[in-house]
Amino acid sequence: ILHVVQSLDPAWGGIARALADLATELCAQGESCRIATLAGGRFGSAPDIDGVEVLRFESSDSPLGRSPDFNRRIPELAADADVVHLHGLWTGQNWSAGKAARSGRTPYIMTPHSHMMPWAWRRSAWKKRPAGWLFEHHNLRRAACLHALADGEAEHIRKLRFNDRIAVVPNGIHGAAYSSLPSPDGLIERFPELKDRRWLLFLGRIAEQKGIVPAMQACFDMAASGDDWQFVVAGPDEFGMKRMLQAAIARKGLSDRVTFTGMLSRDDVRACLGHASVLLQPSLSEGLSVSVLEALASRTPVILSPGCNMPEVGEADAGRIVEPTRSAIASALRVMLNDPADNLRAMGERGRALIADRFDWSVVIPKYREMYAKVIAGTSP
Repeated sequence: ILHVVQSLDPAWGGIARALADLATELCAQGESCRIATLAGGRFGSAPDIDGVEVLRFESSDSPLGRSPDFNRRIPELAADADVVHLHGLWTGQNWSAGKAARSGRTPYIMTPHSHMMPWAWRRSAWKKRPAGWLFEHHNLRRAACLHALADGEAEHIRKLRFNDRIAVVPNGIHGAAYSSLPSPDGLIERFPELKDRRWLLFLGRIAEQKGIVPAMQACFDMAASGDDWQFVVAGPDEFGMKRMLQAAIARKGLSDRVTFTGMLSRDDVRACLGHASVLLQPSLSEGLSVSVLEALASRTPVILSPGCNMPEVGEADAGRIVEPTRSAIASALRVMLNDPADNLRAMGERGRALIADRFDWSVVIPKYREMYAKVIAGTSP
């Protein structure tokens, strides 16, 4: 299996994390995996992955991320593979890899990772149309399979009518890694304002897509009411929004109620999840968020938007699903955080059970292997 992705740098968020785990788990089950990725400049550095061959290609910082070295090697790499798996859309790699796979008659799978959800599909459409006309629309039509991470994402992919060969297989997570969580003392030492506060956690890139603005506004309403909440924003400032948000916070006189931690280590992320009262993720567009899976595995109740594509959370009563607006989020926060502690603990336990039943890698990997086997055999997923 040849995976093609723009970046494996952890700062690139969920795709990098999920792909590294996916490849590791596939190899543990006897599959052979390579990952071809860009490195340097805005694409960062690709870590080594146990058991997986990681091929790093230098790239310019162009919007598409073109790499002459990748373009030279991809026909050979695609010919050596039984199946090529493209992650994300609108990349120079997809242009070259799709063409190489078709020329060598190697079947390929495309995982949009939320890029075909309505908000993401419409965003910067004037930039995406030329890429679509040049290569990406053709890639989507000729793919052996389009891979959706959730039923909701599959529904929107189907509506765009490029390809009706769609498989739905979710991201996975190692639930056991979240059964015992580190102490938050190290975080409190670095950020003293967190002491003796209950944390409302936003975990992910600081980006409009993630619903950071309505989430912060809802927390303003909570803080202004005199409650002892601290809004903890844990993630990289990919688009330079932090300065704008800090100015808005200062105008409200609430600078002491918001903590920006920046990018955290995995242990610090687990400590955050273990201490947080609730995870806020009112995203405008998601495939399937790894952060949400981590929170549920950590027994942390969640407040999500419908755009997170996880109706299972509502069905399991492991959190609340609300529209990504200030008033809806604030209302859900007030209800949830006024619940008795026993109710929140029970909600957290239901979230952990949901992970074990539906999203643990032990459950998910057989579904990925079945998808690859069908594509290689030429049968429709």
